[in-house]
Amino acid sequence: MKKFLIVLLILMLSLTSLVFAAGAKESAKPTEVWFNTLFHGGDAKALEMMVNDFNKAHDDLKIDLTQGSWTEYNAQLTNSVVAGEAPQIGTVLNFSMPAMSPTLIPLNDSPVGDLLEKYGISKSDYVDYIWDIANVEGKQYGIPLDNTLLGIYYNKDLFRKVGLDPDNPPTNLREFEDAANKLKQAGYYAFHPGAYGAARWYRRMWYIYLWQKGGELLNSTETAAAFNTKEGLEALDYLAGVRERGWNIAGSNGAAQFDSGQLGMMVNGTWHYLDMADVDFDWGFMGMPKFFEHQYTWGSNHFLVIPKQSAANRKLIEPAMEVIKWLSENSHTWGIYGGHVPIRKSALENKELRDSETWEKTLKTFSEMAFSGVYKSKPLHPKIEEINNAIEPYIEEAYNGTISTAEALRLAERDVNNILSK
Repeated sequence: MKKFLIVLLILMLSLTSLVFAAGAKESAKPTEVWFNTLFHGGDAKALEMMVNDFNKAHDDLKIDLTQGSWTEYNAQLTNSVVAGEAPQIGTVLNFSMPAMSPTLIPLNDSPVGDLLEKYGISKSDYVDYIWDIANVEGKQYGIPLDNTLLGIYYNKDLFRKVGLDPDNPPTNLREFEDAANKLKQAGYYAFHPGAYGAARWYRRMWYIYLWQKGGELLNSTETAAAFNTKEGLEALDYLAGVRERGWNIAGSNGAAQFDSGQLGMMVNGTWHYLDMADVDFDWGFMGMPKFFEHQYTWGSNHFLVIPKQSAANRKLIEPAMEVIKWLSENSHTWGIYGGHVPIRKSALENKELRDSETWEKTLKTFSEMAFSGVYKSKPLHPKIEEINNAIEPYIEEAYNGTISTAEALRLAERDVNNILSK
């Protein structure tokens, strides 16, 4: 009997140990970090790939990736901070940094210490002038991820059909107009300046023409509009001329036209690379031609940031920084699949990136534009989003031909000056 009791006791202790171990194992769930982003093109697919790679490589830390609304992203992020329900990682564009920095944790002065020092992140690891964009009054609010730019994708098969050299696309105004006219005469859509056809795309293309003409959006003190000028009008006239010359039609979607093989040349960005994987024709990329006196293209930068956290989520600040560091160190993958120009130096020089098809097809040209003075971004003004929103409806109307170009600039100038006066 005594022997039986001893065996029973041992069995009970063993069972208790197994139950305890199972419970402990079940309770050791990985830390989850919420990453809410504004990516929405081919780069969104690329980020999903990177997050999946991270989650497979980490047992104790996982990323919960969600997609915010591109046009409402900043407002949504700000509201989430106010409500104490912010994601642990967000994405802020360069020109939004002045307005968004109050909602963000300074990485070199966070509630849990200097995260840059703790995680070995230094300005010297990045292209310095991009790094400095996120530095507001000595505090670093973001880690630069990339440089995004606009260029022109073109259909090589259509170039061959109309007698153009598919390996020598246009680099200047004369060559560009010759190509566009040949495409039009052959019955194709020649050129689309606005990618998907939303108003912001026409505004961006007008900026490019304006800058190439030597004009600027705001005056030197950024207190008034500076675009209602001879240069601004000529730039908008040329944009509206796309429709007037019959190179395309109002209200069209350039990406859809291009994907169907009916469009010769389309303005789109670095992020569009992965979306080109499914087209069934030969395509190329020409960068942004020098249409006028100066060669410029529109661009921006994405920064990885940590929004202000509630007291309950303060413990997630360091895990968020660990994720940001990993994404930065692996941003060569972001370049290969997302199409953007990495800003971390080691990623930009990565052999896998340099040997990739992305580098050969688009990224080499995008990188040359990014670092040779062709890249130009909007003023880093706290009200730039309001300014853009005020301008773009009039630019779109002028492109569509519903108002004159002169009237569009007059109304846009009025509204911008009203914003700046407040």
